[in-house]
Amino acid sequence: MTASSPERIVSDSGLPALLRHQPHAALRTPYAFPPGSGPVLDAETLREHLLPRWREGVEKQAKALVRRVRSTMEALSGDVLYSALDDPLSRRAALVAELFRTHTLVKNAGRLDVRALQRTLAGALSTEGPLHFEIAWGHVKRDLAGLKTPGPWADLAEALAIGRLTALTRAASRLSAGEARLTVLSGGTRFQDALLTRSEQLVAYDTQRQEVAEALGAAGAVTFRDFASVRAERDGDRTGRQETHRRKPAEIRDGEIRARLHTVAFNVDWENVLALAADGAAPHGVTLSAPLADWLAGAPAERGPLLVRAAAACLVDPGAQPLWADQFATVEDGEELLEEGIAFFAHVSWEATRRYIAIHEAGKETAAAGPSAGAADPAPAGTAARPVRLTVHEKRDRPAMPALAVLGTRASELLPQHLAVLLPDSGGPEFGTVAELHARAPSARPVHLADGTGTQPLFGWLAGTSQPLCLVAPEADWQRALGAVLDPGRG
Repeated sequence: MTASSPERIVSDSGLPALLRHQPHAALRTPYAFPPGSGPVLDAETLREHLLPRWREGVEKQAKALVRRVRSTMEALSGDVLYSALDDPLSRRAALVAELFRTHTLVKNAGRLDVRALQRTLAGALSTEGPLHFEIAWGHVKRDLAGLKTPGPWADLAEALAIGRLTALTRAASRLSAGEARLTVLSGGTRFQDALLTRSEQLVAYDTQRQEVAEALGAAGAVTFRDFASVRAERDGDRTGRQETHRRKPAEIRDGEIRARLHTVAFNVDWENVLALAADGAAPHGVTLSAPLADWLAGAPAERGPLLVRAAAACLVDPGAQPLWADQFATVEDGEELLEEGIAFFAHVSWEATRRYIAIHEAGKETAAAGPSAGAADPAPAGTAARPVRLTVHEKRDRPAMPALAVLGTRASELLPQHLAVLLPDSGGPEFGTVAELHARAPSARPVHLADGTGTQPLFGWLAGTSQPLCLVAPEADWQRALGAVLDPGRG
């Protein structure tokens, strides 16, 4: 059971609601942000001015967290919240547990079972090696033809989240009087069978996030690993694929599929799906009709995104189909092509959702059969405990598991891989899908990385592409806003 509704498990965005209430939003949102269409961030400015300020911002976050914890603990008396505070190990565990009662960092800070968390942390601190946290978070951005994100790669949204994780890890180290580490388990391969994602993109995305972490000063402290690989290491011959199909997709009820259909559909790798279909494959057993395949083949770079936008909008709001029929009016047999495209999109989405749920349920079964989630295993003296589990989605049935707001209280239920960042003309960053941000600020401009092989100290994968680092309001002092974006007062 999660605190959010089933529909929000995957995307955590307001895009479906936007498309329902503003059916023209998909038409009005830019398909791409070509280089040169907004401010350009050069390598020297990034290296000499922004990165030092970002690292300073992370350190400020860490210091603020430590100050709050120590101040609170000094005011506590007896066993009001924690046990055995006169015992050095128990007190260290209590200090770290108190870190997770920071409401700007942890969504369920006021509901945590802190005594149970303290016991878990004490067990972890009593073993050899660093205090090790683990959180499952993140897969490659899926742009949904430019409606969700402006591209697939790590951008400012990931930097903001990783900065918070770095500050958390650094604060835990100081409070525990030892070394703390955090492993982020990427869910890319875990749901690959459902979402039809490309392996090379999954690897590249985690490599990019690791580079961001190291640039922010978290080398060796925050690491990114593949969920399925880690699970296979722990479970021996029970591979991720075997676990995925423990609950057969055919057993999933239609009501379960409908509850998650929109958000799973918005996370399928549609560019890959259309490429597979164009090569004669049948993604999830669904084939393209010959007329639709021929039409797409005539201009795949233009027609593919158009079809995905139309189908996504009509999946959320079938009443929008006449609006999209107008877009196909100049195409021979356009109405039939649109209907076939919507049917293809809906059928693939249905089967993808069925498989996603099967994977998700298999993971829950594995967790239920193993050690209690959120708790480190009891370990013999001289050995290392299992990592202390964290989460990005609150688990009401696991009250001792902290649920992190990786983008802060401004976007406590949002995750970086589903959105872009807007720097307004005043205040801190705003988060949302591209369509939402465009509806909010239609004149926002993209900040691109200057092209230059080998000259980028960070975000070099964005240089020369149509994917910007972020969006900025027309009147924003964007370089100043970028420099301050990781300051603790901004989130």
